[in-house]
Amino acid sequence: MSFLTRYAVSILKSYSAVLFNSSVWGGAALLLLTFLNPNVGFGGFVSLISAYLFARLVGFKEEFLRLDYYVYNPLLVGLSLGYLFKLNFLSFLFFTIAGILSFLLTYFISSFLYYYLKLPVLSVPFVVGSSLLYLASSKFSNLFVGSLYPQFHLFVKPLPLPLPVEGYLKSLGAVFFTPAVLGGAVIFAVLFAVSRILVLLSLIGYFSGTLFQALLTGSAYHAFTDTAAFNYILASMAVGGVFLVPSLRSYKFALLASLLAVPFNAGAKVFWESYGLPVFALPFNVTTHLLLYVLMSVNYWAVVKLYKGTPERTLDYYLTFVKRFPSTDREVSLPFSGRWTVWQSFNGEWTHKGPWRYAVDFVITDQEGNTYSGDGYYLTDYYAFGKPVLSPAEGQVVSVVSTLPDNPPGKADRENNWGNYVLIRDKRGFYVLVAHFKQNSIRVKPGDYVVRGTLLGQCGNSGYSPQPHIHIHVQLLPELGAPTVPFVFSSYLVGNLFKDAGVPSVGEVVEPVYPDKSLLSRLNLLIDQELSYSVFEGEKEVSELHLKVKMAPDSTFYLTDGRAKLYFGIRNSTFYFYHFEGDTSSPLKYLFFSAPKIPLFEKQGVYWRDYLPLIAVTSRLKRELYLLLSSFKENLFQVSVKSSWKGRDSLHSDILLPSGKRVEAFTLLSPDYGFEEIRYGSITLKRRR
Repeated sequence: MSFLTRYAVSILKSYSAVLFNSSVWGGAALLLLTFLNPNVGFGGFVSLISAYLFARLVGFKEEFLRLDYYVYNPLLVGLSLGYLFKLNFLSFLFFTIAGILSFLLTYFISSFLYYYLKLPVLSVPFVVGSSLLYLASSKFSNLFVGSLYPQFHLFVKPLPLPLPVEGYLKSLGAVFFTPAVLGGAVIFAVLFAVSRILVLLSLIGYFSGTLFQALLTGSAYHAFTDTAAFNYILASMAVGGVFLVPSLRSYKFALLASLLAVPFNAGAKVFWESYGLPVFALPFNVTTHLLLYVLMSVNYWAVVKLYKGTPERTLDYYLTFVKRFPSTDREVSLPFSGRWTVWQSFNGEWTHKGPWRYAVDFVITDQEGNTYSGDGYYLTDYYAFGKPVLSPAEGQVVSVVSTLPDNPPGKADRENNWGNYVLIRDKRGFYVLVAHFKQNSIRVKPGDYVVRGTLLGQCGNSGYSPQPHIHIHVQLLPELGAPTVPFVFSSYLVGNLFKDAGVPSVGEVVEPVYPDKSLLSRLNLLIDQELSYSVFEGEKEVSELHLKVKMAPDSTFYLTDGRAKLYFGIRNSTFYFYHFEGDTSSPLKYLFFSAPKIPLFEKQGVYWRDYLPLIAVTSRLKRELYLLLSSFKENLFQVSVKSSWKGRDSLHSDILLPSGKRVEAFTLLSPDYGFEEIRYGSITLKRRR
């Protein structure tokens, strides 16, 4: 992409960003809309370009292009000034200075809000900058006399619309300082084409806010003719679809946000209008920031950490991510080798209760399910007794007890609950307790640094333990007996089912797995490595695909063909394609669809399950309908994948779409690195050498 193209795309996206999306064509439509009033259009465009040029001057370069709030705030300030002043030489200079001032305010305020409160800047710089410049302009008599003009009105014969509908469209238009039915209709069309969820939220915000305002003031006419109601629309969209994952609960928060914005709107008007100022977007900013700050402070689960450009894409990403990675960021390995049986799991039948409910016990059983041979009178009769216990985590040993005697079978030490144990501080900041070791078998001491798989000692029957077993749990404090917290095990088999992460159930026989060095080497793609493919549809070659490995600013790696990005990585003895972004027409997506997850070990008969985002649904109409309905009920639609090894370096996937249609996929790994061949339905990608 050329220099000018990158800047043109970024400028257009800054218009879309005002409505919480990144559509280029939508931005173009909104740009043209602002020029229905040339003064507004030129005011916004001049301020935006001046902010860009200043950013280049001080060396922002590519970073500036990635952070759209640096440009939509100068854009909004320019639009507001263009609404007040007509374009001439003097106002042109004023718009230029306004763009630079808005950029400086954005940089300062965004840094302050993020550093101290972890909040997004939204359009606070626009509110501050426009208020300051409106006040200042009253003192610039030459500008005021020479450039002030009567408010522009679109000379279009109004349609006979109901007052609430007309008010809604005018309020939408006011977002871009075009408070007219035509302006609102254009914005509504852009919103509807980009995101049906944003449209729904705009309706929730407007009608709940205006009806509440009408109830408080006693005048429905006043409420529906107040174009400052755009604050209710923006607050609803931001809270319900941008900063929270869309759901029924987020829609309730959107409704609450619009109601809260009503008193802020009325109160701000009392103060602002005394100085002859419009209220701008102050109620939207205050309401959204207050709600978001509280939700983030309590670690509300649905706060969006990665916005994907539209609420639909964000919802698709998060629904798939939760199903693919049910992790708590506290992943540990199984503390043994070979096949062991789960005796107790979370919320166990006997001892895993209350503060200590997040724990798992393991024993060894025979084919009949017995844990011992013979009569079980002696500890040596138990299959688990004396077996090696391995470190499930990497970190420093904090404390050890190794001298307590082992209980006879059927007896338990009630005074020393954990018996002989090892407590490890994982390098990620939590503690892992492994308990009930055999007396004097522990091989490590406090202060030792261990890695996963380090021999800790032998399985015993010390502490509150009626038979030899391994107990493991995770806690956040170093004290013995501290409350347990959720965790998951990584990389294990349940029969022939591979689990990259999970918590096994009672009675399941589990076995840890370890990565094959050859597979690890071939799928550990390195930066700047290239892959080229011929793309076939049926037997006909239709295009070529040239990929290169790149690294994102957050140090994650991705494959790109220049149009789309496919992020990947290795964890839990598994290669993952994490997520796809960009042009959905790119053949790059077929790598994701065919092999979203690949265990780094080959064993015939082993299979695994995964999920794909709804972008795998080829019909856009169906896809968008599925996403809208999924915002009301999670997991209503899903694309499930079942994969298995079929031969040396080859795997087969069966993809089940929400419609019930099945798609077969085939992946062949290359002998050097990457993928030799990909087949997804009728599409085939063959490696070019």
